[in-house]
Amino acid sequence: MNKILTIGFIVCLFFSIGIANGQEISWTAIESLKDSLRSNPKPIMVFIHTDWCKYCKMQENITFQKPKVAGLLSKNFYCIKINAESEEELVFLGRKYKPGKTGDYHSLAKMLGTNNGRLLFPTTVFYAPLSQTFERLQGLQTAKVLERFFTEHGMEFDE
Repeated sequence: MNKILTIGFIVCLFFSIGIANGQEISWTAIESLKDSLRSNPKPIMVFIHTDWCKYCKMQENITFQKPKVAGLLSKNFYCIKINAESEEELVFLGRKYKPGKTGDYHSLAKMLGTNNGRLLFPTTVFYAPLSQTFERLQGLQTAKVLERFFTEHGMEFDE
């Protein structure tokens, strides 16, 4: 019985330390993005994924859980998720996008994520509405790759 309590205590301590030290990305609902941009303009990070994509889950559960990455994204970007297989009509920056027909992906996912005629999962898009510029990173992005990307674009991490 004491072993079970000790193991339980260690597990709880481990998770509470992880939660206390970790940061989570502050995800913005796509429906509130336009109002958020109006009150506080900043770039947008769009994470395009599907439910079946293992690499998408890895990026969400590993890369986006790293404190440096999560902190920088939450501080400098509005972060939104788009399921490429969503069957809902989505409004992005005042424009309506329709779901794909059977066997096709959502028109917003295709518009933002397609590169050289291909849409890969996951795709991470960084978009600056004021300058109308964007960068598209296709495939699984590790924390190191994103940290290097941020550094190359002049973003600094909070220590």
